[in-house]
Amino acid sequence: MSQVFEITDMDLATAQETAKIYIDDGAAAAILPQENGKFTVRATYSGEVTDIALSSTSKSGNSNDSTITVLPKTSPNSKKNLPTSAPTIKWSELVAAARIAIIPAPRLRAVTLAQWIVESGRGSSDLALQHNNFGGLKWRDEMSGIATKVRYGAHDGFDDYCAFPSVETFIAGYWAFIQRDVYKGWRDHAEDPVGYINFLKARGYAADVNYVSKVLNRLPEAEALLQSGVSTAVVVNSTNGEDLDRPSRVELGDSLGPLGSIFGAPSFVTVGQVEHKFLGPRSNGLEGMIIHYDAGRDRPKGKADDIEWGAINCLESGQKNGFAYATISRSGKIYLPRNFSWENWGSHAGESLCPRTKRTGVSRYYVGFEVNCPGLVFPTDDADAYVPWFNAVMKKVKNKNGDWISVPDLDAKGRAKIRDANDATYKKSEVRYASQNNGNIRRGHYVPYTSEQYKALIAVALYLKRKFPDSFRFDYIFGHDDVSPDRKVDPGASLGKGMTAQGIEPAMTTEQFRQEVFAAWSKEPQS
Repeated sequence: MSQVFEITDMDLATAQETAKIYIDDGAAAAILPQENGKFTVRATYSGEVTDIALSSTSKSGNSNDSTITVLPKTSPNSKKNLPTSAPTIKWSELVAAARIAIIPAPRLRAVTLAQWIVESGRGSSDLALQHNNFGGLKWRDEMSGIATKVRYGAHDGFDDYCAFPSVETFIAGYWAFIQRDVYKGWRDHAEDPVGYINFLKARGYAADVNYVSKVLNRLPEAEALLQSGVSTAVVVNSTNGEDLDRPSRVELGDSLGPLGSIFGAPSFVTVGQVEHKFLGPRSNGLEGMIIHYDAGRDRPKGKADDIEWGAINCLESGQKNGFAYATISRSGKIYLPRNFSWENWGSHAGESLCPRTKRTGVSRYYVGFEVNCPGLVFPTDDADAYVPWFNAVMKKVKNKNGDWISVPDLDAKGRAKIRDANDATYKKSEVRYASQNNGNIRRGHYVPYTSEQYKALIAVALYLKRKFPDSFRFDYIFGHDDVSPDRKVDPGASLGKGMTAQGIEPAMTTEQFRQEVFAAWSKEPQS
């Protein structure tokens, strides 16, 4: 017969300590938020209750603050050296990260969290607490660069396991683990959580014959956690985590070699004569990146083509105007000023609001990449000629702040006039058309990024995640039009995989781009 105890009106630290005491006594405990900002601990015993005494008087003598007096019983399974706050904090961090993580199969978000509930005892296993490994993932060579190898003793003895520097890296690491050839075919179940878990079990993911039912029994709990907006409303299990056995490579027939790199390392070039204006350190480290296009010339006027010229020119412009950013040339090279620093910030995004964190002034948190590209272009009375703003006839208008600005002088059909017939225009085959608004993309015609520029953006995102694993987040990759939607349209439909033999690839929203980055991170060894 179950018995339930509730202790209310505690601060979070006291609630965590109280929950730990109940856990050590053999109960399951949950920490629940109250409307007044305090917390309740709800403890459930499935059998006989011993050695617990409740008191309605706090240590301060205030009867409005309920506390608990405990006589913990001795048990050979008790873990007296367990940090009192670690299970709740670790698990809440994982749940919060799982809600927003960019993953290759969003329909599997809940069932994978259910796996981690089962395998880590809701974050209470030593493997989770000490190594951010909530999935019992044993070491495989393909995990090099995402995880490090640690020796760990589970219920089945000592073996090599994966250790992750953060909960976010664990989530990426889980999907890297699943992307291996051993589990080839999992994508056939990307829309079917039940089929996915049965597939993993059939491929030897877990040795426990009851693994599927255990995970599916936790699926409603996982769904509820993902829907909750409060990361501290977290259930803490009374076990130390099941640490379910991951079969050996021999058992799996797992003899894969290292995965090959798709995007390679970014190609950085420092321009010694250029210096940008940095304003101070980033308070939380580098957290993400903003994708721009520079809306500038991608080739010099009246001279032989030079695929590096535009990016260097944009970098020099940053010095003249007091900005700080990196630029990306048509060849995919990333140009940096001589004083460039990832960990210091300077202006590049201007007035802005992060759609995820709701913080303003995003230049403080996210580095800017100005991709050399004219971006938005305008149709003309020649059906095969599109003109960028810098070669269009302009007119003066007032913006919403009452300031006079220059914009292309468009006719009733939205066509611009070419200012100089010998200056830049683009053929219809060189332009990508967005027929309607889609996510961050605004309707219009855009010059696309080159394939090399697209690959450089992926490569630098992976590089920054490796360099700053604890602060840099793929879900904090945005376009300028994400953070300043009322005044900016870059990258818009310029973002995409570029030109192929079959023509221009479709435009890519920044959400789709984040998915591409995550997929690349999951597939590559990151060494």
